[in-house]
Amino acid sequence: MKIEVCMPGKISDKPYQKLIDQYLERCNGRLSVDLICCKNQDELVKRAGSKECVVLLDEYAQFKGTDEFTKWLEKKIHSGINNVTFCLGAAEGHDPRMRLIGKESISLSPLTMNHQLALLVLAEQLYRAISIMYNEPYHKA
Repeated sequence: MKIEVCMPGKISDKPYQKLIDQYLERCNGRLSVDLICCKNQDELVKRAGSKECVVLLDEYAQFKGTDEFTKWLEKKIHSGINNVTFCLGAAEGHDPRMRLIGKESISLSPLTMNHQLALLVLAEQLYRAISIMYNEPYHKA
């Protein structure tokens, strides 16, 4: 299975970029994860519209803790779908068209985060979930 993370705009802060790249590189040893920066909401809607499983990251959605997120991701991996696309919203939230496309919504936290921080949290949680699935020592719970 392949994971895509789509977001409007780009990562403007180099420290965020460095950390995000590190976690996504660690993921790629076990699970292919690509970051796609879209120019605007129209491009994001167009890209997401053709995807098999679109998951919106939304602060108002159901919050998934690490264990629940890991079980959810593992279920997706074993479901036979080829692609999961996570979509981050712009500062104003998701375009209403995205709400029609997104099959699921999850929250990384009940806190509001800028999209760069949300992306970093998602990248770290993807890596953490993979390390749990493969019984690697990263997760200490």
